[in-house]
Amino acid sequence: MNKIVFLSLAAISVLASDVVVIPAVSVDATSLSTASSDMVTLPNATNVTGDSASLLKDLPGVSTNYNGGIATLPSIHGLADTRVKTEVDGMTITSACPNHMNPALSYVDSSELATMEVIAGLTPVSQGGDSIAGTIVVKSKEPKFATNGESYIFYGDMTGFEHSNGSATGFGLNVNAATDKINIGYSGFAEKSGDYRDGHGNIVKDTLFNQQKQSLSLAYKIDSENVISAKISKADVFYEGFPNQYMDMLANGATNREVSYKGRIGALSIDADLYNQNTAHYMNKILTERTGNMPMNTESKETGYNLRMSLPVSDVHTLKFGSDGDFFTLDDWWPSPTGTSGGMGPNTFVNINDGHRDRIGFYLEDDAQWTKRFSTNIGVRTDIVKMNTGDVVGYNSNVNGTANDPVDAAAFNAKDHKKEFKNYDLTLMGKYEYSDMGEIEAGFARKTRSPDLYELYTWAGGYGATINGPIAMDMAMINTFGDGAGYVGNLDLKPEVANTFSATWLLHDIADKSWHVKLTPYYTMIQNYIDVESLGTATAGGYAGIELLRFVNHDALMYGADLSGDVVTWDNTQYGKGTVKTVMGYTRGMRKDGGSLYHVMPFHAKLSLDEVKGAANIGLDVQAVASKDSIDSLRKEPQTPAYTLVDLRAGYQINKSIRFDLAVMNLFNLAYAMPLGGVDVVNYTKTSLTPIQGMGRSVDMAVNVKF
Repeated sequence: MNKIVFLSLAAISVLASDVVVIPAVSVDATSLSTASSDMVTLPNATNVTGDSASLLKDLPGVSTNYNGGIATLPSIHGLADTRVKTEVDGMTITSACPNHMNPALSYVDSSELATMEVIAGLTPVSQGGDSIAGTIVVKSKEPKFATNGESYIFYGDMTGFEHSNGSATGFGLNVNAATDKINIGYSGFAEKSGDYRDGHGNIVKDTLFNQQKQSLSLAYKIDSENVISAKISKADVFYEGFPNQYMDMLANGATNREVSYKGRIGALSIDADLYNQNTAHYMNKILTERTGNMPMNTESKETGYNLRMSLPVSDVHTLKFGSDGDFFTLDDWWPSPTGTSGGMGPNTFVNINDGHRDRIGFYLEDDAQWTKRFSTNIGVRTDIVKMNTGDVVGYNSNVNGTANDPVDAAAFNAKDHKKEFKNYDLTLMGKYEYSDMGEIEAGFARKTRSPDLYELYTWAGGYGATINGPIAMDMAMINTFGDGAGYVGNLDLKPEVANTFSATWLLHDIADKSWHVKLTPYYTMIQNYIDVESLGTATAGGYAGIELLRFVNHDALMYGADLSGDVVTWDNTQYGKGTVKTVMGYTRGMRKDGGSLYHVMPFHAKLSLDEVKGAANIGLDVQAVASKDSIDSLRKEPQTPAYTLVDLRAGYQINKSIRFDLAVMNLFNLAYAMPLGGVDVVNYTKTSLTPIQGMGRSVDMAVNVKF
């Protein structure tokens, strides 16, 4: 879906605004291989957001963890962050931050999206590797070329939008020019928002953000089946508040380069990507939101490849095989804000020194269509992960009451840091269409994830005899969960291994057009789940009262079920077409030795009514979330009460080129606490364990112009 309107690049910089409208992007769950699929076409206004991960929240099995305004972390069946494999145009992008403020989807320009696919639970090995939750596959729009004797084509779109809550504004621009052989494209996107207000009308401080993204692309059509393309992207976050962290992001600049080839040689289909991303990340305090000064820097370099091939070897069997690799280097250091002795000086604190996490994987998969109604997917893969890091140093080296980490640093430096993990995955799936109105899919998947650099190599507080106030502060800077606690790594961690059994029952009308119902129960046993153990509670300094935790392996269980469906309730000339849709899910997560897992979404359900008549559409959404009573006591996770939100949507296609959309989100201005929002350490005290409050009513408007 291609669009444009003229605006200069300078205008994008000036607008530096909020949120992108995704024009009729499709989000599908498990549409790959033999896995059953859900296809959701996103309306133009209800998802006016540059936070691409939030677009997935209404899919079966998916919830989202609040992580700042534009860095949401998707969770699949209660497993989030690095447990989810996220692939953006064939690339694996690793977060370069001790608080994971810059996850992969935070770099995605939503206006460029063509599809987002979610593969939950039973993931084909061709789409897995180094993950246990599932896979999110993001694809940009394919380049178009001139046809039918045209000398060239010119197409694109422009979108402007505004949200009343937070005074968010934004702008997106896509422009493409192409001959029959060459396509040149530009995409620009900018968004900006202030602090939003909750349902009580109170400002939720530190929820502001400002970002801008631009990209240039070039594609060459070799012939009708072979295309090579190159793309360079620059993404900048100028500031982003994180009320559930002790730090904010004051700068994040990333430059991404990618070369891709899609084509075939005879019957062999080839999809290949080679990429590189360099990231510079800076954290401190946004002084309009909170006080303090603690500079923290991270720089990373990531290079990788993804080679996927498919070959039909008979009328029954299609082999998929390939290899992917990702080579990630990270430096994380905290300059002294004073340059003198004391709790935060005179040294530069070295958190991770030349950390390496290099992975290479190979897979082989067989898709077999045994009969018209019965098919299977069987695959194996192996991933080798090698990790290492250099020596570290604390803020100072004097062993006294105000010193930071000299004992920990010396003990950590004396240990061997080199690690190598040899992992393997296995997937066995079968699907049987037992009638023209129903099918059953069932199977088993074994998936493995090795620890990340922060889980393995963060060191302050983990190797000394006592944890004083300054060390507690250092530990509080390591937190990817938004729970207000402090963390330290563990060199003895083992890879997580998840064994999942799942089945899907799908019913639909004979024509597969009028109604659908899908039920997916699942049961996952996780060996060596990376959880935490308590090192006590901080007793001194500015972080007194917070929990101090170390990453450790435990065995865990995850089980639950997803239910979704839709039905066309009317379709006539008088009222147009009306459709009712629903999605609901329940997940339970627990450690085998007792206790609930952190950040597992309680039972939730959403009911939507959509009517389309001619150029107009209207919609009503009702979302209900049960109280969160199953909580992680080690992290002192807060309980949250049940709530119900109501949204209204409307849109009108003025002509072939112009569309207007309007939405009223949280219509009744309900005050509620986000069950996966973490604790608010900015608007409340560190130890009050008050959950982040959700956004109150917002009137959202968007205009899209295309040609």
